[in-house]
Parts: sequence; structure tokens; C-alpha cells
Amino acid sequence: MTALDDALPQTRDVEGYDDSRLPQLLEEARKLRPLLREQAARAEELRTLTPEVEAALHKLDLFSLATPRRWGGAGLSNRAYTEFQMELGQGDPAAAWVVQILNSTTWVASTGPDALQEGLFAQGPTIICGAYNPPGIGTKVDGGYRITGKFPYSSGSRQAKWAQCGFVHMGDEGKPVTPGINFAYVPMEQVTIEDTWHVVGMQATGSDTIVVDALFVPDDMIVTADRPFGFRDPNKRHFTEASDRQPLLPTLRATGLGLMLGGAVAMLELVEENVQQKPLVTTTFMPKAQSQVVVHHLGRIAAQLDTARLLILHAAEEIDTYAVAGQPWTPLDSARHKASCAQAAQLIHDSIEELMYIAGSSAFATANPLSRFWKDLHVGLRHVAHIPSVGYEIYGRDRLGIEPNITPVGAY
Repeated sequence: MTALDDALPQTRDVEGYDDSRLPQLLEEARKLRPLLREQAARAEELRTLTPEVEAALHKLDLFSLATPRRWGGAGLSNRAYTEFQMELGQGDPAAAWVVQILNSTTWVASTGPDALQEGLFAQGPTIICGAYNPPGIGTKVDGGYRITGKFPYSSGSRQAKWAQCGFVHMGDEGKPVTPGINFAYVPMEQVTIEDTWHVVGMQATGSDTIVVDALFVPDDMIVTADRPFGFRDPNKRHFTEASDRQPLLPTLRATGLGLMLGGAVAMLELVEENVQQKPLVTTTFMPKAQSQVVVHHLGRIAAQLDTARLLILHAAEEIDTYAVAGQPWTPLDSARHKASCAQAAQLIHDSIEELMYIAGSSAFATANPLSRFWKDLHVGLRHVAHIPSVGYEIYGRDRLGIEPNITPVGAY
């Protein structure tokens, strides 16, 4: 424990999580699967969730699973939430991505200052999307900041109530006043959404660009770089649950992999159906399952995905364990965690590539659900949090004590 931890009021207990909804959530995710798959092609055309899927997600209250119980959320543990995402991802990775991002960004806000939490959650759970890179520009004015910027890749922007916008505090001379990125929270009715999300996969996530133009944001709706998310202020009142002690990036990284694993498992099951019905063209194997090579590959792929599942759930549970105990993360803890998640991402990537070889060229037909899973997972796995080479190098440098690392301490 650090000296700052020791300064926290000893009368304030850190509660655990509430996973009582998990069995129900897993069953609900399974029941949603037919709807998600049925609506996936239309959602891809719309480049956002269909009204039918959005209504179903709202009906099941799936956007406040990571929100603390003090603000009316479910307060799920990271392991439980990741298990749920594994199930939801088997229906449609893009829909699960929207659920993931909105839950995660909303949880991040719940670790902010008291005034911010009260401004966002006083009326109950809300939904927040966000982006910070490239950061916008903020100039200090009486009572707040004036923010200007464009924020691409704002997944779930069509479903959100608030936008979280990263900005650099710029002084009169055109230079940053303080290092680091600050965050402003802006009602969605005060922003413009530019239709910019035109990519190969994850089209249905609505990851368009949020535009803020010279907008005044009061101080109460700002998180400054010198008092960042999770800042351990001894006088902070809204700091009562284990989720308040979770590290930002390890949490987002581990839980985000759950839906990727779910999508890969769905692909495995579709290919297992395929090999029992389709011939291996130009060979005597009719169906493909007569080939011991095909059977061998499918067994190895299943084992790879089983291993990825173990890695991801362990990574999520480690966050829970540290948070409940109030144990701070060392740089080496974070580096090891990042490398473990990188290993899981690589296993998922390698598995879906092999599955498409086994399924054959027909798997790339736009009408074949395999092609959509494959495209979505490829785009999702390219998120900067999941790039294996970066994770491995960070871990190697930390283990060898090579300084500086390629990423600043606290940014992994």
C-alpha cells in the first residue's frame, strides 16, 4: 500500500461486486443470439445498431452492467461481465462491441470526481461514449473550458446520452499549459456527429466522429490530467465499491477481449457444422470431416480458443482480486497483464484465419455469416489495446529493466 492509500479514511469500506445477475444475463445473451444474427446484415448497412436490437438491449438493461450499484448499475465483476460478453459476441461482435464500449466508458466516468459523478448519474444510470485521440483543444475561461475538437472512432455514438472528449489545455501562446490529456463530458445534443465510419468490419458499431466546436463545458464536467480518473482524494465521497479501484487500461483491455473470443467460438461452431455437410472439393473426402487433417486442425483450434478463454478470464479476475483487496498495480503487473492479453488476441486471430481455410472460399460470400464474423473480429483485434507485438515488447522491457519503456508508465 502507498502512503496515499494509508491517508484514505479508515471507516470507508470497499465493497465487492454483485454477480447475482450473471446466470440470467448468460441466458439472455443466448436468447438474443437469433435476433442479433438476423439483424446483423441490416445493421452493417445502417452502420449502427438496428432499432430492434437497440430496443432489445435497452429492455434487458445491458448498458449499465459495469456502472456501480450506488448509481443504479448492476456492479458486475470484471470476470462476470467478460463471461457475459463472450456469450453476446457469439450473436454479433459488432453489437457486443457497442455494449462493451458504452459500458466501459460509462464505468470510467464513475471513477471521476464527486461533482462529475453527481452531474452524470444523479438521475440514475446513463450511457456515455467517448474518444480522446487525437485530443481536442481546451482554453480556460471563467467557470470552465471552451472545447473544440473532432473525435473519431466514437463507438456507440448513436446510442449514447453523453460524449467523453479528451482535450489538451492550451494557453494563450499556443502551447500546452500542463502535460497530459483532460476530459470533458458533453451532452450528445450539443455535439455534431460526422458520418465517417466506413470500414471493412465492425460497421454496425456507429464509430463515427464526434465534433465539438467552441463549446463551453463547466469545471464540474471536467476531469483534469493532474487529478485523473480514479484519483484517490481522501475527501472523495463516491468511492465505495471495488470498481473504484480498478486500473483503467487493464480493465478496458481484458473485458474487451471477451466478445472477440465469443465471435471466434461462433465461427468454430459454424465451421464444425460445415465440415459435417460439405465435401472437401477436389478430394475424396465427402464430407470434410472424413479428413483426419481437418479433424486434427479443428481440435487444435478448439484448444487454442479454450486457452484464450482461460487467459482472458484470468486477466479479468485478476483485476477483481486486486480491486477488492485494494492492491495497487505495479508497472510490471500491468506489463505482464498486457502481454497475457496479447497472447489471447493472437490465439483468437490465428484461430479465425485457420477456420476460414477449412471453411473454404464460400465462407467469404457476403451472405455467409462467417464472412461477417471474420471481418468484424479482424477490425476489433486491430484495436491498439490488442496489438501483440506492442504488448510483448512492453513486457520484455519491464522484465529486463530497460528504461524508458516504449509506452509511459500508467499508459498500459
